[in-house]
Amino acid sequence: MSQLTQKAIHNSFIKLLDSKPIDRITIKDITDDCGISRNTFYYHYADLPALVEEMLMDSAEELIKAYPSIDSLEECVNVGAQFVLQNKRAANHIYNSSHRYIYERCLMKVCRAVVAEYFEIAVPKSSFSAEERELLIEYYKCVSFGIIADWCDKGMRDDYSDSFKKLLDLRRKMLATDYIK
Repeated sequence: MSQLTQKAIHNSFIKLLDSKPIDRITIKDITDDCGISRNTFYYHYADLPALVEEMLMDSAEELIKAYPSIDSLEECVNVGAQFVLQNKRAANHIYNSSHRYIYERCLMKVCRAVVAEYFEIAVPKSSFSAEERELLIEYYKCVSFGIIADWCDKGMRDDYSDSFKKLLDLRRKMLATDYIK
């Protein structure tokens, strides 16, 4: 019964989030929508941010499991963007709210996981020491996160993939011409 109640709470919250910003959603809105008492809601969640965090973390875990092998940096960004696009309108409402920090923490977790997976598959362990690998993973995690956050800031247009491909091409060109030292 507990799992069914949590699923009902999640579904009601997503439905409400698709229709209005998170800062305008109350516990009462959720409980009225799914037909439970306030006490039942508080039995499962301390507050609205706790609900948001659980839902985002669950989504992040599902997405990470769905991509067990990442073989390019472009795919790393695409997976992060898919995390956002699962519920684009709801994600936009959370991103542009006072609960943005929860969203960013979950997105950072997704970016780290997919970049680490990419390094595990595509970069031979002998190429870098463990410390160097960790630094590179952190760097590309931040790059991926930054690209996705910037994309969110710009309204989540559909052209993020093209922009990132161009950025990677420019990076390769700079490395090949020795502009980066």
